[in-house]
Amino acid sequence: MTDTADLPSTEINPDISSRTRRALADARERGVKLGTAGAANIRATVEKRKSAADAFAKQHEALFAQLQEKGLTHRAMAAELNALGITAAKGGEWTHGQVQRILNRYADWVKVE
Repeated sequence: MTDTADLPSTEINPDISSRTRRALADARERGVKLGTAGAANIRATVEKRKSAADAFAKQHEALFAQLQEKGLTHRAMAAELNALGITAAKGGEWTHGQVQRILNRYADWVKVE
């Protein structure tokens, strides 16, 4: 049987509650729109990420063209990039999925042009 002393308290901490209310009120005063959901809420973040991904892809476009000319698979391209010490967008090692996404991005650019 569980001892009631082991259970989390259901009491509301007044310090945390007042800090939260104050922070929300300050945010409202700054003009932050609270409680917004849906695509409109994340549009700016999505556009920022897409812009950063496009810039990263443009930076490596010639290199990926060379790798494609060699006829390498996505896994082989990732291994080659890692062997060359070229990091992926967030600074880590390349995976075949990341290679596939960047190649899809290039293909989408060709469709638009």
